Amino acid sequence: MTARLDGKVALVSAAASGIGRAVARRFAAEGASLSLNDIDEAGLHSVVEELRSAGAEVEGAPGDGSDSGFVTAWVDGMAERHGRIDVLSNNVGVSRGGLVGEISDEDWRFQQRLTLDTVFFATRAVLRHMVAAGRGSIVSMSSGAGIGGQYGLGGYAAAKAGVINLMETVALEYGPAGVRANAVTPGPTETPPLLAWIDQQPGGLEDHVRDLDLRRLSQPDEVAATVLWLASDESSNVTGICVRSNIRSASSRPT
Repeated sequence: MTARLDGKVALVSAAASGIGRAVARRFAAEGASLSLNDIDEAGLHSVVEELRSAGAEVEGAPGDGSDSGFVTAWVDGMAERHGRIDVLSNNVGVSRGGLVGEISDEDWRFQQRLTLDTVFFATRAVLRHMVAAGRGSIVSMSSGAGIGGQYGLGGYAAAKAGVINLMETVALEYGPAGVRANAVTPGPTETPPLLAWIDQQPGGLEDHVRDLDLRRLSQPDEVAATVLWLASDESSNVTGICVRSNIRSASSRPT
């Protein structure tokens, strides 16, 4: 690795598995001092121990990323111990299927709370510290559904569109203070929950990747590499963008 985050203080949410875990591993390998959050305490502990055994400076902060009080305490605690926050990687997101006319109030709020509220709470909490330091990078995970919608995933698509717009707005409002904010749309990524879901769908994996740009699933490490670039000084003049990566065509519909 190239120590692209050497000396940086970074926060990573949803770090116990999937893309969040891949981001945590890459940030650790690049020299960041890390605080990792996830509601899955056992999974989070496993990642923390793995990274510590490899020599990383890392701590775990188990808790609910949709609880604004917890998130503020998590961020402020890390800033107090290290004097600043350089990077925030937002990765929490959940979906529940259903046509828009059939989405229940509970399913709608669940998706907005976990997918959009978590990004807002963490972003709001780090801004004060980043502005004080005159620098900072926020990278939030969106989805192709947030760009062109997704059949049967209206609640999730709306929340992920909100993530993109929130990052664009933060870029406009806080760019003069040295804070950058960007989003990533990784496309369907090879994680155990997605593979389990695909196995239950007609057509399986072949049908699922047919309309993707690369005709294959993205890999968590590939997504983490994009997040690393946006988090690092290599992208020091990049802000307010959404990196489009192997997403499903907005025109694709079930047949």
